[in-house]
Amino acid sequence: MNARHSRRRIVGLSVCAALFLGSGSAMGLGVEPVRATSEYNLSKTQLGAGGYDVVSYFPGGGGEPKKGDAKFEFTHQGIAYRFASQSNLDAFKANPDKYIPAHGGWCSWAMAEDGAKVEVDPRSFIVDSGRLFLFYKGLLNDTRDKFEKDRAGNIARADANWQRISGEAPMTASASAQDAASESLQVQLDALRAKFEKAAPEDTKKVYEDGIRQVAESGVLESALKVGARAPDFTLADATGKSVRLSELLAQGPVVLTWYRGGWCPYCNIQLRAYQEALGEIRGEGAQLVALTPERPDSSLSTKEKNSLEFVVLSDVGSKVAREFGVSYRLPDSLIEAFKGRLDLPSANGDDSWELPLGATYVIARDGTIAYAFLSADYRERAEPEAIIEALKQLH
Repeated sequence: MNARHSRRRIVGLSVCAALFLGSGSAMGLGVEPVRATSEYNLSKTQLGAGGYDVVSYFPGGGGEPKKGDAKFEFTHQGIAYRFASQSNLDAFKANPDKYIPAHGGWCSWAMAEDGAKVEVDPRSFIVDSGRLFLFYKGLLNDTRDKFEKDRAGNIARADANWQRISGEAPMTASASAQDAASESLQVQLDALRAKFEKAAPEDTKKVYEDGIRQVAESGVLESALKVGARAPDFTLADATGKSVRLSELLAQGPVVLTWYRGGWCPYCNIQLRAYQEALGEIRGEGAQLVALTPERPDSSLSTKEKNSLEFVVLSDVGSKVAREFGVSYRLPDSLIEAFKGRLDLPSANGDDSWELPLGATYVIARDGTIAYAFLSADYRERAEPEAIIEALKQLH
């Protein structure tokens, strides 16, 4: 196991400034943290994570490492990242700091032990509290096992050593109730997820994680319409029964189309409130925001009222439109069993298909072309309002 000697450098921001910018949302100020990329573990061609798809490690990206494809390459802060699919690339663009490996992509165990910058086997990893950690693995030495003996302590020590070397503060996804409104959408979603994982029994957590993995493996991410495709026209009823046609909305300007599972889903309610807060900026770009749900109109009306939504909410009973966009999937049997007794989904949706939509958001240009697509098999991940607004700006 050969360690490269670390080089200390000043990285444009002092350590104090880096601490201030700590999280991906930069304390809610919308400032992107400056990364010490010259200290990162990169290939000779400046590839990050050894060319592996950093989104693929997370449940929404499949939950296991996949090699990236050169046709899905994206450069972020001077580092080239490759992805196994367009949807994973889109997820990264929307929130890079969620996926970039901790400690510059070096072995987190070696970083915890003595601050050494040691190469990794990209197939040896853990995801903890929304962060990706990579490890060295040889024939007789898998450092991940050592790391796991004191995961929390090793994370803290590795973070401290990495900050000393690079000046970077840990890119964490923590949030509190007091400042949640100023945090990014994903940070708020991650905070809710952390509460669930702390309180839920292990077998319940396993059922949900396995369900997310099964959705990712079902092929729905591949079938979903991508950027460049033409959006199918449709007509649906809003919460009051009024018919709304997509082509008529597009005649007035771009349309942001987003799906949510139902008013019973706490992650969906956080998403809808965040989009309501961004509605002024979306309309400022000449666009309209439309949310679709498989719930019956009377159910979607209560969701609209509960969240004080000022944008259109359409009821896609039977998931007909979701199927046309390729974003509908049937819940895995294990999740159906978990839902029974807790939620009468057939009654809420008006059918017994047990179908739900992906966490999907599209920006559709006036000519009907999809200009932006966020797709995730993980219901705890949604498109950031900032990414949506940036996509709208690109249409001008």
